[in-house]
Amino acid sequence: MKRFMVMVLFAGVCLAPSLSAGQQSGEADTRMNDMVVTATRTEQPMKDVPGRVAVITRRELKEMPVQTVDEALSYISGAHVERPSGVFSFKSVVSLRGLGNEQGRTLVLIDGVPQNSSDMGDVNWNRINLEDIKRIEILKGPAASIYGNNAMGGVINIITEKPTKVASASASTTYGTYNDWQVRGVAALRTSEEPRALYLRASARYHNSPGYMATPSDEQTPFSVDSFIREKTLNIKAGWDINENNNLEFQYTKDNQKAGEGTEYFAYDGKHRGYDTDAWQGKFTGSWGGWSTVINAYFQDVHYDRTNESWSDYTDLDSYSRTDSKVDRKNYGLLTNLSKVVGFNTFTVGFDYSLGIMDGTDYYRTDPLFATDYGKIRSYGLFAQDQLKFLDDKLIFLAGLRYDNATTFDGHYDTNIAKLSKYTEYYPDHTWDDWSPRASVKYFFLDNLSAYLSYGHAFRAPLLDDMYRTGKMKGGSKISNPSLGPEKLDTYEVGSDWQPLENVRLSGSGYFSVGRDFQSYVTVLPGIFQKQNIGEVQIWGMELNGEWDPFKFQNIDVLKRFTLFANYTFNDSRVADFPGRPDLVGKLLPYVPQNSFNTGFNWLNKYVNAKFAVQYVGLMYGDDLNSDANIIPPHALVNAKLWRNLDFLGGYGKNFTVALSGENLLNHQYVDAHNPNTLNPGRMLFMELSCKF
Repeated sequence: MKRFMVMVLFAGVCLAPSLSAGQQSGEADTRMNDMVVTATRTEQPMKDVPGRVAVITRRELKEMPVQTVDEALSYISGAHVERPSGVFSFKSVVSLRGLGNEQGRTLVLIDGVPQNSSDMGDVNWNRINLEDIKRIEILKGPAASIYGNNAMGGVINIITEKPTKVASASASTTYGTYNDWQVRGVAALRTSEEPRALYLRASARYHNSPGYMATPSDEQTPFSVDSFIREKTLNIKAGWDINENNNLEFQYTKDNQKAGEGTEYFAYDGKHRGYDTDAWQGKFTGSWGGWSTVINAYFQDVHYDRTNESWSDYTDLDSYSRTDSKVDRKNYGLLTNLSKVVGFNTFTVGFDYSLGIMDGTDYYRTDPLFATDYGKIRSYGLFAQDQLKFLDDKLIFLAGLRYDNATTFDGHYDTNIAKLSKYTEYYPDHTWDDWSPRASVKYFFLDNLSAYLSYGHAFRAPLLDDMYRTGKMKGGSKISNPSLGPEKLDTYEVGSDWQPLENVRLSGSGYFSVGRDFQSYVTVLPGIFQKQNIGEVQIWGMELNGEWDPFKFQNIDVLKRFTLFANYTFNDSRVADFPGRPDLVGKLLPYVPQNSFNTGFNWLNKYVNAKFAVQYVGLMYGDDLNSDANIIPPHALVNAKLWRNLDFLGGYGKNFTVALSGENLLNHQYVDAHNPNTLNPGRMLFMELSCKF
């Protein structure tokens, strides 16, 4: 009750009216008129969404001191990003709204196509080329009513560029700490700048670094080596703008990555992981006679491999072991929606289908042993949604309902390892279904003051890896759980947007979530874990955002584009009920900081542009018992970027830009959730030269 009263008080502060000059003028933040598609799967102004949506534009992305797209998301309130080794990380996790470090609880899309794998729920953030991104839309809160599985915490939709000019090209090269080198290039053609045209765009990215010594000095051995990274990505997009309202587009991405893990005994490249990805997408977007539709078909084929070697006694060759893991991940899907505007209603209906396949084998090279795991998950969903606008669009209602059906089948595990052979089995099929409702309302008290209330339900089906794989994991071994069931979440939210002055923008959200049948690893034997449905989790959260242009109305030309920004996130995520483990009731979820914030400034001028930011992540726990031995201390990072167009050189100088960016400028050696015994890279500096024509 105390927390609820705090929420009500917060909402009251956000909604308090003001007789400021900004209100009298009726001028709202023009950015709220930006069109977004993620919130409702139909294009509409962001201000009309009765929920919390954040957008990172291409310009904002270029101004950030980041090298990857997930790092950019760390500047968004409510988002928590784990990238333990900076650009050298083989894996990154982005979560929303205090749901822990399960990537599968946040749905990630590229041009509307899901990127979460069916077996692990993870996303390969490294394969996304920053030069391909037009904007990023972040819908916070449950969105299963239109997206189904994985959208418990929200949806991140990365929308890519398409050619707008007859011919254009760009290139950039970046050199940074630890001999980190990146090259990016884009070439685009279009038959006409008119609405009817054919177009082609190709982009490529190369990233290579010998890496850094991530092993602490007191743990290094003669076999400790730098943790390297090597990446290559190619994206080709071809399309036809049939007319102003209809488009047909095809896209192909090829990506290859290899990341070292800091130890090398006998294997070439030592302990390492690799991803080889082929992704295809075909999309039709159409509009006629008040109707609009999107049909999106995709296929993704990911080959994952890992070499893991260990040597317990360097004087005894028999104590050396090596395991090569090969996993083929395939995902097929069809996404459709159809919309019609009728009076003050916007009706949307749709049908989605997906099929995920996991086929993995562990080969023990030093023994004639193997372990294989295989499984499939097929799902389909039907949804309907209606948006209503009244009182000259001052009152907006949104309601939706989705039915999802998911089936896991053909699951089996096989091994000749004696202690695991008892788990060899062909598992029975399982089917689940769920209804996901959503209802929200937004009201504009004034042109620059609005508030919303919302409720949403979401679910997440079990992952194939948790149901069917038995084998090694961090901290021990895991056994499969073919009886694992889906987890569900209900969220209630209140929020407001307020622009009290033309140069001040404020927003805030408060939310309460109840998760049931949450999935978590449980110790079944010493050193052996199993993913189980543990019971109920409750999450109280709050997000505050603010921007201020202090010199906007002063006659100081160089300071007119100076903006201060800040955001704060609070999350209290606790186990509320856990049958059989009362000792865990009241404990915080692991890997969820209670407090985090971003603050800094943007300064655009004709001399040197600058962005400066401080990022703070509060204390977290690394285990379900919240033990002192597994505390992850808070840390703060100072990041900055300076850049300048070379137009003062005349001629082609205006086509060139030079930039200097720095991450973790104070060289803070903090501990990250994934690698408690691994050093992060510390201070990273990057020099970039880019050109466009």
